[in-house]
Amino acid sequence: MNLPDWVYAFASVLAGVALLFLTWKKRQQGMREDRYVLFGKIVIALFMIAFGALLFKVGKA
Repeated sequence: MNLPDWVYAFASVLAGVALLFLTWKKRQQGMREDRYVLFGKIVIALFMIAFGALLFKVGKA
């Protein structure tokens, strides 16, 4: 099954945004995490979004 690159790009961006949103909702509910965990989640989410943007760019070429 061959899917186009834009499907993976959309999934990667959506997963990164969902991770950031769920982390924000967790903090709003008063559930605190260690700073290292929070920093790691933010870095991973940003890498996921950047990877998705890169796939969008490459997929249209």
